[in-house]
Amino acid sequence: MKKERFLQRFLLCLCLVVLVLVAFPFLWSFGGQAADQEKTLKIGVVVPLTGMFAAGLRDIVDAIKPTADLMNKKGSVSVNGQRYLIELVIVDDQSSPAGAVAAVNKLIQDRIKFMIPPYFIPNVLAVSSLANEAKIVSTKPMASGQEAVNPNTPYSFASSALVYNTPVSYDYLKRHYPNAKRIAIVSPDDPGVNNWCKQARSEMQKNGLELVFDDRFKVATEDFYPILTKALEKKPDAIDMIGVIEPWSAGIINQSRELGFKGPIFTSTGILGDVNIVKGMVNPQYLNDIFHAEMDVLSPKMTPIVKDFRTIVERNAKKPLTTAHVTVLDAVYVLVQGIEKAQSLDADDVRRALEGMKNIDTVNGKGRMAGEDLFGINHVVRRPIAISGISNGKVWCEFTNRD
Repeated sequence: MKKERFLQRFLLCLCLVVLVLVAFPFLWSFGGQAADQEKTLKIGVVVPLTGMFAAGLRDIVDAIKPTADLMNKKGSVSVNGQRYLIELVIVDDQSSPAGAVAAVNKLIQDRIKFMIPPYFIPNVLAVSSLANEAKIVSTKPMASGQEAVNPNTPYSFASSALVYNTPVSYDYLKRHYPNAKRIAIVSPDDPGVNNWCKQARSEMQKNGLELVFDDRFKVATEDFYPILTKALEKKPDAIDMIGVIEPWSAGIINQSRELGFKGPIFTSTGILGDVNIVKGMVNPQYLNDIFHAEMDVLSPKMTPIVKDFRTIVERNAKKPLTTAHVTVLDAVYVLVQGIEKAQSLDADDVRRALEGMKNIDTVNGKGRMAGEDLFGINHVVRRPIAISGISNGKVWCEFTNRD
């Protein structure tokens, strides 16, 4: 009897040992995978949560979690076989240069090596040297000029550049409005606008157009009648609103039409804001002959990644996708591809990988790294450029053959 019990116990122990030996590789693999999944790649996003710009850039904040969710759904980022979940860390620039410096110092203290830099030019200028000295690799959406990317900022990149829109805008004007020969520039008093106006004047000269008016309005302006009255005295055929946002676009369109102007109103550099938002702010009888060189993010012509992103954003934010939402996705998308190309989290490895990329996926389709022509360094993604606008009360969008 004792021998039988001993034999039963022995066989039971033997079975347990065999079971453990068989199951151990699977348990180890599962545990290893779980440990891998716990690793994160942190990317700082410098945005105004407080201050005068916070309300206007709320869509950017709302896009941060959906961007991380989509990137992780697409496979996150893999470096040498290790999978990293993407975590976007929000830091408040307080709508001021001093706040932007504090925000970037916070990223440095937290040892975060990748960043989406501030959206406003004074804030970019305030942190550019600081971020580059700390070797923080950044990608700025819709860079305006050399304040964001230049040979002295080797770790700064841009996922797109608005200055490349200018030739496309004037090409569209020339083809669709051949009688528009006299141009008025009505633009905000902003540091980035001077460079854009220079680019616009150059395109006018190339296309045989005449600049008849060029003046600025204060950033807080709501009453555009005084500047528009002066502009219309010069009898322009078209108005170029360089560097505007939705309230300015809608104000200039509404008030110029009220003053009797019937020609095309567009932005050659920069954007109108989101074309669908502008449409909702303009008097319905004035919804014609409006365009800019940027996408309509609600268009069925948009890329699959934008369509997927739209689903996530609209489910989370409970409102339609906007251009501002998509700028976050575009910048993160490019940065993640650079990291995967480098197969490293080292700043210099990622910098070199991005510089050499001749094929980059963007929200507008396939792009390439360029920029030396206007920025002095190949740190700007050239991507397909879309033209969108409003004609006969309806929003339209088309992609050009130019990047």
